[in-house]
Amino acid sequence: TRDMDATFRIRPDVAVIRSAEPVPGIGFLPVRSFLLLGAEPVLLDTGTGHGSEAFVAALESLIDPRDLRWIVVSHADGDHAGGLDAVLRRAPKARVVLNQVSTGKLSSTHTIPMPRVTWVNAGEGLDVGDRVLRFFRPPMYDCPSTVAVFDEASRIVFASDAFGAIVPEDVPTLDDAHEEASLEGMSWFCRANSPWLLDVRPDRYAESLRSVAALEPSWLLPSHLPAVPAAKVGRVL
Repeated sequence: TRDMDATFRIRPDVAVIRSAEPVPGIGFLPVRSFLLLGAEPVLLDTGTGHGSEAFVAALESLIDPRDLRWIVVSHADGDHAGGLDAVLRRAPKARVVLNQVSTGKLSSTHTIPMPRVTWVNAGEGLDVGDRVLRFFRPPMYDCPSTVAVFDEASRIVFASDAFGAIVPEDVPTLDDAHEEASLEGMSWFCRANSPWLLDVRPDRYAESLRSVAALEPSWLLPSHLPAVPAAKVGRVL
């Protein structure tokens, strides 16, 4: 379904806003955004443009948007930044976290309120009161501005497009999923979404995966895969 299905919590201070896009004849592409309910609440990605009203309703079931302090956009694709305008209208205190490339790409489809923009690039951190978010380049992506985020407080990795999958059924976590079918769908998605992987040196690529493992994530939360608990992070990697 294209409608916003549900929200659920990974832990008391980390919520998932969950929807899925149908892939005819194959299954579904999960679409996830995430809300950190800390001292300075953070929204990571804003869903699709065509689902912005449902997205805002789901967000409002978790928080009054006027309390949002940060909106992190992992990259400028429409399924990650599509609802940005709708959220900004309802979140007057929130700053938008982008990098320069994402700012440029978004400016062709959105009116970016530059006085409200904070630039954070891969390799940098953002202090949001009770935690520091570390930004890094994920192991796979289809947009050069893409960042993943590591939350030092919860030890969650928010992986953006990395580790996405076409799944037979959209479920909250990988524990709820048919694991083999999901991993096969991940192989298909990653090769389709990041075709440059074919040309990457295997040793260099293995190092990028080891750097994710070294974070010892409590959860791996990709934007396009059911949430991965710690016990299955190694399997997904």
